[in-house]
Amino acid sequence: MGHLNFFATVPNGIEDLASAEVERLLGVKCEPDVGKVFFSASLESVYILNLRSSMLNKIMICLCRSNFDSLHQIYSLVRQIDFSEYILPNQSFAVESERFGVHDFTSVDVSRIVGQAIIDSYLSCKNVRLKVNLEEPDVKFFSLVRDKELIFGLNTTGYSLHRRGYRVYEHPAALKPTLASAMLELSGWGHDRALIDPMCGGATILIEAALKARNIPPNYLRRDFAFTKLNFFDSNAYELFRENFLSQSNNGVYKIFGMEKLEHHLQGAKINCAKAGVSDTVFLNLGDALDYRTYPQESFSTVVTNPPYGVRMSLKHGLKRFYSIFLKTLKEHFSGSTLILITAAYRKFVSALEEVGLDVLEERSVLHGDLKAKIFKCRI
Repeated sequence: MGHLNFFATVPNGIEDLASAEVERLLGVKCEPDVGKVFFSASLESVYILNLRSSMLNKIMICLCRSNFDSLHQIYSLVRQIDFSEYILPNQSFAVESERFGVHDFTSVDVSRIVGQAIIDSYLSCKNVRLKVNLEEPDVKFFSLVRDKELIFGLNTTGYSLHRRGYRVYEHPAALKPTLASAMLELSGWGHDRALIDPMCGGATILIEAALKARNIPPNYLRRDFAFTKLNFFDSNAYELFRENFLSQSNNGVYKIFGMEKLEHHLQGAKINCAKAGVSDTVFLNLGDALDYRTYPQESFSTVVTNPPYGVRMSLKHGLKRFYSIFLKTLKEHFSGSTLILITAAYRKFVSALEEVGLDVLEERSVLHGDLKAKIFKCRI
């Protein structure tokens, strides 16, 4: 195979950051879109991105991107694809579909018609009728219908890359690593400067920071990538990529600090850091983000945090007051630093910013699970 067309799904709101990451990792032009990015690259990019991408969710080989007028035309577009390059005769498959816009059919209809087209195409090419397995398929395809456009791809990742494999302890309001990585990217943090998450929870932000600083592939713990079952998979080539990337990591000393008010969350953070292999890079201690006396004795240039929103946990005091005290603490002791913060209670946070007299340098809307949230970049 020569160069292939790809698209990758990404969290809404960070498409530009994810696109820049693809360009940096592959040296190709990448086009951001809503909730995804498009690019062309070599087949080896499947291995590179699944291991090294920190902001992509799923990497798809784009098999078709075309306008259509009817379900029958969707069938025709998929029917003409040669699937023998990707799936073996004894393997099963499934089709996941999403649909946006006004149509006289459902996403279930899309999956049905696309699945039939795959079966008919393979039967014509190999004289074998492929099996459908909706529970545990060997190969997964993805169809996106938005208005009159069909985007059809082959999932090389499996379940989303935000499931890194290091989260042993599940904090009740945990941040997805893909968003944590985007927040770090947005901060402009230099690895030679001190960084803190004063409300670190399960340490997701700190682990992502440590992986970046030490140049460790963020998905190196994953061993269940979907591409390992695809017809083109070369295990020797993949292991060479993996070993080469891991050999490029470093054991440098970095100033990455985390605080957590509750002991059981702190212990959970330590467990997660150990699983990620960065216990010697992240420094954790009990502390209250509202009490400067509990902060490490460092001059922090960057503060990145996912504070309580007042949605999934209760606060002793009002949420706006909580934000105000936190911002005042930063302003009094870390003037000149950069704050990156994500919250679903963004109106209360903005009100607190105004009260304390701090400006927003940048904000962007994202989804944190099922919550509409915003990431703020502020100069303290």
